[in-house]
Amino acid sequence: MTIYRGLRSAAAVAVVCGLTSGTVLAQEPTPGGVLRLAGVGEPATFDCGALTSSTQLQYIAPHYSTLLSFQPDTFPKISPGLAKEWTVSDDGTRYSFTLNSGVKFHDGTDLTADDIKATFERIANPPEGVVSIRKGRFGALKSIEVTAPDKIDFLLSEPSAGFLATLAAPWNCIYSAKKLKEDPSYPAKTIMGSGPFVFEEFVPGASWRAKKFDGYFEKGLPYLDGIDFAIMGSPAVVNAIASDQVDGYMRLITAPDKKRIEDARGDTVKFDLTPSTSVNMIQVNTTRKPLDDVRVRQALNLAIDRRAGLKALAVYAQDGENVIFREGHAAALSAAEIEKIPGYGTDIAAQREEAKKLLADAGASDLKLALLAPNIKAPYEPMGIFLIDQWRQIGVTVTLDQQPVANQTARMASGDFDLSMDFSAPTTDDLTDVLAKFVPGGDGNFSGLKDDELVALFRKQDETLDENERLKIARQFLDRFIQLQYAITTFGTYREVVFDKKVNGWKVPPSYAVGLDLKSVWLQK
Repeated sequence: MTIYRGLRSAAAVAVVCGLTSGTVLAQEPTPGGVLRLAGVGEPATFDCGALTSSTQLQYIAPHYSTLLSFQPDTFPKISPGLAKEWTVSDDGTRYSFTLNSGVKFHDGTDLTADDIKATFERIANPPEGVVSIRKGRFGALKSIEVTAPDKIDFLLSEPSAGFLATLAAPWNCIYSAKKLKEDPSYPAKTIMGSGPFVFEEFVPGASWRAKKFDGYFEKGLPYLDGIDFAIMGSPAVVNAIASDQVDGYMRLITAPDKKRIEDARGDTVKFDLTPSTSVNMIQVNTTRKPLDDVRVRQALNLAIDRRAGLKALAVYAQDGENVIFREGHAAALSAAEIEKIPGYGTDIAAQREEAKKLLADAGASDLKLALLAPNIKAPYEPMGIFLIDQWRQIGVTVTLDQQPVANQTARMASGDFDLSMDFSAPTTDDLTDVLAKFVPGGDGNFSGLKDDELVALFRKQDETLDENERLKIARQFLDRFIQLQYAITTFGTYREVVFDKKVNGWKVPPSYAVGLDLKSVWLQK
């Protein structure tokens, strides 16, 4: 049996976790103040389990707690959350958790193991009308047992190497069992959690406000009195930061925008850069003709000159050719291996001739498609323009259809698209987490493809506890993915954020979804 324990210390977190590109010096956190952030996009629902993007989760995460967590300063290590310690049985089928004591919901009621049980049962087996994007990750979950108000066991039907990482995902906001019993869909309409901040107000298209929860279970946290998001279009973010209307932006600053901000603000702002877990991709709707023909999908992939794309899009945080796994991942292909994959070779002229032949053979030479994309400037607009030009060179006409994030997500989920710009943004490097986006019928995969072999390979790697064996199975999954081309991967990314120099206590993590509760952030007076 493996035993895990977590030690919480607000002061320790504050000392280690500082937003700076240089050496982190110990500083005494200063409580108080309101953090002003720029936010692009807004949630179509308040239910964490139905969210697909960190642009939506960023508003909601401060209001909730999770059973386990990932912290920006120790990522990708799994850290405590509501659970202070846990054990895993030797056969990997029983996970036992002990919860922190004295945890309260924002309405003053106690949070107990019953709330954990109700939340995860809702995720794994959603009632009618409840959307649970990640229910596929709980396929091995057999039952959940509450053994005491502060103790809970998860029992699996077979081992799951990625189960702890699955439980720690920031999308697993813990809800009130009492309120779920009254209305299973309440999280979509009402925000009431146990996180460091209490929801105050949401004005669509304008603002999102939160205030400090004085009853938060982590002693001394949060430091801030509140958080104010100014919701705006992507082009307005740089102007807002440059004119000191907001204190920062947690998503991504491009090289040209960084220069503008530096010119306007000088040394009153600071930047933090990290390689990202995200890999950009194009979802292909295989239920629409002629995209149901693998030859058409292969042709669209072959048309893309990825080396030219890296040069053209480098200033928009594109960093390296990737196929599912980010550069540096244990399962990632080497540069030599990538060159052998269709669409990643050095002879783009030959690739495009092959693409034209595939289209002709499929009877799709005069193809017209629409490319759905979020209305976020970087990197989607320039990447969309680049891709459209690439496809034009094999005779395919594509129009760019940029929509608010919520609209794009809804259309992908309903199958109302031809092609859609998207990204795989796993919370960690765990193989189950990384591959989940690419499993037909799985979490956030909107291709409509049905393939039993891919599903079986995904399950097999998750049930395999030997990491070297898991890597071999993951490579088999990758080979099958390349063959079927139901999504087109393009580039990896890096992530650079900007904050006012007074903002401390937050380190940019490789995952966009990590660290969004902002509990350790403080403002230097």
